[in-house]
Amino acid sequence: MSESSIPGHGQPSLISPVSAASGFAGILAEIAATAAQRERQRELPYREIERLKALRFGALRLAGSAGGHGLPLSGLFAVSRDLAAADSNIAHAFRNHLWQVEAALRLPDHPFHAHVLALAGSGKTVGPSFAESDAVAAGARPSRVLGRLAWDDRREAYVGSGDKVYATGNLYNDAFVGIAVESRENRTVQYVLERGEGVSDEDDWDAFGQRLTGSGTARFRDVVVKASNVYPADPPSAPEAAPWGFTFHQVYLTNAIAGIARRVALDAVDVLRARRRNFYHGEAAQPSGEPVLQALLGRIRAYAAGVEAVADRAVNALQTAWDNHGTHAEYETTLAATLAASEAKVVIDDLAPQIASWLIDLGSGSVVASAGALDRHWRNIKVIASHNPRVYKERLLGQNLLGGQLPPNGAFF
Repeated sequence: MSESSIPGHGQPSLISPVSAASGFAGILAEIAATAAQRERQRELPYREIERLKALRFGALRLAGSAGGHGLPLSGLFAVSRDLAAADSNIAHAFRNHLWQVEAALRLPDHPFHAHVLALAGSGKTVGPSFAESDAVAAGARPSRVLGRLAWDDRREAYVGSGDKVYATGNLYNDAFVGIAVESRENRTVQYVLERGEGVSDEDDWDAFGQRLTGSGTARFRDVVVKASNVYPADPPSAPEAAPWGFTFHQVYLTNAIAGIARRVALDAVDVLRARRRNFYHGEAAQPSGEPVLQALLGRIRAYAAGVEAVADRAVNALQTAWDNHGTHAEYETTLAATLAASEAKVVIDDLAPQIASWLIDLGSGSVVASAGALDRHWRNIKVIASHNPRVYKERLLGQNLLGGQLPPNGAFF
């Protein structure tokens, strides 16, 4: 499928003007055209991700002088939604890196964050080396994979070990970041670990969707962290600062589902045009002339557009929060962004799987063959939606209306 799959004015296309202006049109069209093949063959997208790195996809928010594209936060979400429409696995694989860059842009003069920005500007990506695997109880906070960095006199460097589960994107990343306690001064530090000896990733992610995100287990065994790559912890936030971290992670995932919904609408056109046999009880010689199928196609289009509009509302609220970072309006705008992200997730997680199901109704027996891998849309939507389930968002939104309950302040809510 190409960006011209649906010709005409005012009709949806795979690629937004932001992506086209940023030089991603060609690669996005190619990724879209080969997504089903990768799904069928479980072909990890190393090549596609390397090409995106070369085009500085991981530096969307950096200034041109720093190796980036100089996009606002809303522009990042526009391009990443286009990538999700092309292949949601690849868009998802960039999430942790893009968040780390976003955090770095808030403290660009801090040496740790400056290092992250330099990596992004050079076309490299970073992943996490901290874990949530042992935080099993309600209210518990995760510990860190490399919870302690031990100084090694012989190597004149730090050494640490640990495992990171759900290491989304780490198969494709060039470096890893985290927080630990270093042994010499017993202080909390941040570090950048370059990929090398002792770092291994397992493609053991066995979910029924988002199969190619590299979300398996990352293992770190006696990895060496250079002393020059160990930095002070971030300064404490001001007491009046908003505690919700701009809810980037959640909006990014919801935005990816909006991209899949767009792809469903685009694929629906191809499905209906390709159908050659109609049911004997139909009203038209060809399925594309069948009024009920035309109406269903229209419903898919309308609902997909609605999903994108709801996602845009959350993105715009997040942009407003970013614009007010460090101002007297930061608290209220960040709270508004968190609530908008929750509202968007509740609506989109409900509607998007239905849109993907309608695609099967539209194509009937013509689309259930594994060759088209069209079932991946429903599967991918449900797996992305399983992150931070919407039932908790619904509860918060109701409690907030009734009594002003504030959201949890963990970054992933």
